[in-house]
Amino acid sequence: MKVLAILGRSIWALLVLALTGAVVLAGVRFPTPATPAVPPEAVAVPAPGTVLVCPGPIRLPTELEPGADVSYDPQFDTSQTASVSQLAVITARPGAGGAAEGVIRGLAGGPDLARVIEGAGGTRLSDPAAALVIRADAVDEVPAWVAGTLNVRTDDGDLRGLVAAACQLPAAQTWLVGGGTELGTSARLVLQNPGVTPATVTVRMWGASGPVEVAGTPEYLVPPGSERVVLLEGIAAEQRHVVVQTSAVGGLVTAYLQDSRMRGLVPAGVDDVVGGQPPALQQVVPGVVVVESVAADAEPGVLRVLAPGADGGAVEVTLLGAAGPVSLPGANADLEPGAVLDIPLSGLPAGSYTAVVTAGVPVVAGALLMRGATGEAAEQPSELAWAPSVALGRAGPLALPDGATGQLLLAVVPHEGSRGPSTVTIEAQGSGGTTVVERRVPEGTTVALPLAGLADGISGLVVRTEDARIAWAVVLESDDMVSVLAPVPPRTPQPQVAVQVR
Repeated sequence: MKVLAILGRSIWALLVLALTGAVVLAGVRFPTPATPAVPPEAVAVPAPGTVLVCPGPIRLPTELEPGADVSYDPQFDTSQTASVSQLAVITARPGAGGAAEGVIRGLAGGPDLARVIEGAGGTRLSDPAAALVIRADAVDEVPAWVAGTLNVRTDDGDLRGLVAAACQLPAAQTWLVGGGTELGTSARLVLQNPGVTPATVTVRMWGASGPVEVAGTPEYLVPPGSERVVLLEGIAAEQRHVVVQTSAVGGLVTAYLQDSRMRGLVPAGVDDVVGGQPPALQQVVPGVVVVESVAADAEPGVLRVLAPGADGGAVEVTLLGAAGPVSLPGANADLEPGAVLDIPLSGLPAGSYTAVVTAGVPVVAGALLMRGATGEAAEQPSELAWAPSVALGRAGPLALPDGATGQLLLAVVPHEGSRGPSTVTIEAQGSGGTTVVERRVPEGTTVALPLAGLADGISGLVVRTEDARIAWAVVLESDDMVSVLAPVPPRTPQPQVAVQVR
């Protein structure tokens, strides 16, 4: 009986193994039919509202700010006494529909400080004490056309100069081309979080010798509805020229860099560096204005370029002037990977230009304008302004401060797929209403239009174009002071999004 029992168990085990093998073989020979792919569905979404975050007042760096290692005597702080600042906000009609209405609030929220409505003069707030946020709902399923500009003029003290910066759209990543941390120069990085969740921001820097290793942690927590200030000279000192990238997770933020300089006890200019275009094979920087100077040691400025990737390559610079392309001695050079290159504008004839930077690898670019004597021995104050790279073919509004003087620069950047001149429509908002001007711009040139000739008491501009070659900016000029205003393109409508259904 024991033999029969053992034999029975053996036969049963063999049957189980055979059945398992048959199932496996069937799975191999007869695979399970694949689930048919489901194409994405187009789902309609409402047009998003617009949130613009405006820079705060200019400040002297102090030891009270995170990352600082320098201090100044408060008696020299002119930010609250000699500075006159104004926030200017305008709205415009995106098309046949109406113009948006919005509100201005503090970065931390709270009650409305002012309403933004369509009309001559727009909305004005004098001497804002902190960063402000502009919020506007979409109109007729189109994101709002609204623009804000903070303008600060300081006639005396360490922060002497003219600062004008457009309010920015929050983003996950920002490239700031400008500034430095050498002796006498302060780079005050301001991170702003208008959202309702904390954001962690990573800061990367590049200098003349390559990527810069910052002291301490490169990550900064920015609570919701607040800003975080980092003095870059406290984490990466003695960098003559820098490029900064900020990357945020957990929320969208805005970032700008206050660049202020001194030559000993002589003010050497101040300006806000705002975000430009991300790395690309071509960068376009409008607003490069060179003036005649009587000072022998005056420098007109530089064009700053960086290839942030692992590879370098040749870079070619073309300057589009009133009569066409102008060559710049020493403008064509080889970029070392990760090394910031400043190309002097010396030798460039006086005039208004648009810089076109073309490279074999993705690059970022910006331009520095300088006014007055800039040599180390100069005894008179000098001034500076930073111009960011811009997106081509973007229509939209730009708010201007009261009493704005200067010029609107329009350029047509040559493109293989399109040839010939372009016609641009300019709507100038002024004290007497809106004046409409059409201007023909030849290909490969930059046309300068004085602001005073566009409208009386001009308060804002709306540039309309469907030409993907157009670049534009406003250069504000007052006495010996200068600043560059680059437009912030309105959000593009996206009526549908693709959703994968599983």
